[in-house]
Formats: sequence, structure tokens, C-alpha cells
Amino acid sequence: MAIDFPKSYWHNYIEELSRIIYRSQNRLTSEEFPKERINYVGRGLASNYLKLTIAHYTSSKNIEVARESILKVIRYTHTSWDGFWKLKNSKGKVLNQYILSAYDEMLWTLSLTILLRIDNSEFKKLVEIIDRDNVKDELFEFIINGKISSRISSSEESYEEYFAIPTIFEKLRLAIKSESKREAELLIKDFLEKDWYKKHKDAGWHNSHKSKNNIYFGYWSFESAAITCLMDLDDSDYQGNEFYPRALVDYYKKTSSK
Repeated sequence: MAIDFPKSYWHNYIEELSRIIYRSQNRLTSEEFPKERINYVGRGLASNYLKLTIAHYTSSKNIEVARESILKVIRYTHTSWDGFWKLKNSKGKVLNQYILSAYDEMLWTLSLTILLRIDNSEFKKLVEIIDRDNVKDELFEFIINGKISSRISSSEESYEEYFAIPTIFEKLRLAIKSESKREAELLIKDFLEKDWYKKHKDAGWHNSHKSKNNIYFGYWSFESAAITCLMDLDDSDYQGNEFYPRALVDYYKKTSSK
């Protein structure tokens, strides 16, 4: 899959998304804005800032701009995320697991916070949300422990029904439990080549590069990169994969001694 959008696309995409964000922020500061809508608009801001962060990386690999933007993602996620993003079963029971879109956004944000070397004080705001929602997930916990080593994680997950998330990320879940680095590297390579994009066919962003509207912001498996860094793996076999954000891994490694 060769995707190459011109600079004009990225200029227009970033400009339009920035205008949407500006309008949303103005709505929140209006005294007449309904209080019951605050979380909804704030959640939209978090999601749009995440798209903006990724778009900056996709279009120019601008790490510093991405670092500034991810802080705003964390800010609005922390203030607006609520139980709406948890899955309900056919009987209306709220499960302690996220719908796929929310799971992806939380996983991307956690992973970007690792890769961009964001302070623990900001990272803990995301952990607070996950703990409040009582969501227990192996990938979340692995990434969190990579930043907060003192954390005591439960060995049990909170999945009850609809096991799409564990299925999509099965090879990464095996990689973080691998007894050898080589095994983990091969699992991540296989995940990137065969699973990540194809198994996300039900995600709203899937095939967005084919849309007539400007909705494509990039396809990146940030979680694969974060796991690679946290496990100190050799990514030689997959560093050229189109879904692997190598520049972020390079940044993480370059700043590891600072």
C-alpha cells in the first residue's frame, strides 16, 4: 500500500482541523454553552488533537510539534473522558472494556507519550482514567509499567464479551510475554505485516486514504514502536514497514541518554 499525499493536502487538512479545534474551544468558553455538552465537546477536542498530532508526524515527522500537541490530547482526555466510551452488551450492561475506537485512541496516546518522552506527571493522567474505568488490559498495563515501574498490575483482564481487541492485538500480546527478544521481534514483524491494518477493517479510520473527503491522517502502529523501545528490541526486520513510526523510535533512542 503506497500512500503519498501532496503537501497541499496536509496544509489543508491541518488548517481545517485547526479551525474545528478553535471553534470547539470557543464553544467551551462560552457562558451560554450547556454544561451537559462539555464532556462531549471536550472528548471531540481530545480526538481531534490526536489526529492533529498524528498528521504533523505523518506529513513532516515534526517531533517537537507532535510533543506540544500530545499534551493537549492528554489535557482534554483527562477532563472529558467518561463512561460513554465503555462497551455495553446486548442487555445494556456496561462492561469494563472500551469500544474499539476509544481503545485505539487510548493505546495510541499512551504509546505516543512513551515515544515522545512526555513527563510522568502527564502520563499518570491517562493511567488515572483507565483505573477509574476499571479497565484491565495487558497492553495497557505493559506500557504503563514501562513508564511507572512501581505500579502493581493485576494479572486478570476485564474482558467479558466481544473479544475483538484481544484478537486484533494477539501477536503483540504474545510479544510482551515472550521469553526471548528474537521471538518478540518476529511476532511484532508478523503483526505489522499481516494483522494491524487488515484486522482494523471495522475501524472508522480504515481505508480513509480512499475517501473523497480530507479525513486521512496516517496509519501508524505506535504501540508496536512503544513495545519495541520498552523491550529494547532490534527492529531491523520491520523498521521499514509502512505502519512502523521509525522516526519516533529514533527520537526515543536518541534521547534515552539525556
